[in-house]
Amino acid sequence: MRPFLLSLIALIALLSSGCVTNGRRILLKEYGPSVPVIADSLKGVTIHLKRFESVSNLMAFQLKTKAEEIDDFKYMDFTREHDKQWDKEWRALEKQKGSLREIGNMRNGFGMVMSHVYALNEPAEWLLESLKHDLEGQGATVVDASRESAASVTVGGILQLCRVDMYMTVNASLVVDIAVQSKTGAARQRQIHTRGATAAMMASAGEYLHALRDARQKFSILVMREIAQALKPQQQAEHFP
Repeated sequence: MRPFLLSLIALIALLSSGCVTNGRRILLKEYGPSVPVIADSLKGVTIHLKRFESVSNLMAFQLKTKAEEIDDFKYMDFTREHDKQWDKEWRALEKQKGSLREIGNMRNGFGMVMSHVYALNEPAEWLLESLKHDLEGQGATVVDASRESAASVTVGGILQLCRVDMYMTVNASLVVDIAVQSKTGAARQRQIHTRGATAAMMASAGEYLHALRDARQKFSILVMREIAQALKPQQQAEHFP
């Protein structure tokens, strides 16, 4: 029998088994920049990141647009050290009882929802902290409200959707309403919709995290584009990939 068919049979057996009914709990965490240095556009820029808000139900938003694609995008995995750190923190938190945010579904081999995926921490805070890491990785200085007056641009957002769904593949979607305000220019407001995915081999917590990080890394890059456009004349911003 062909390897593909063997893998498919194994996957269907796994997704039809009782492990699906246990659900998954995901730690949303970054330990440093997770996108490559794109350009010098943000080097030396001071940016004020406002607290990201979040809707109460992160799965209810109805998608009406296609996810934005980024040419030549390459997913950046954890380093070995970060992967070990994440696993350690995830195992410790998974045993604790506390408030959880429902962010996804687990399905069996027939596509029926058998259980759910939960975030062990607040997804909006994860987005904000991750964006801070990524902006600092570009050479920007990120400040809080106490130094807002020194910032060249202020960025805020509302998380409308953070959803991950597993059926043969693990697919994640993020939708965030972003507002970017520079000191000299008009406010820029738009909705960013990104998607991430990975193969569902074991339906593990790590696979769900992979899909979510995939979407989040694309989100960071698109926010950087918005900031670059807010800070520079349009013809210069077009050089930001």
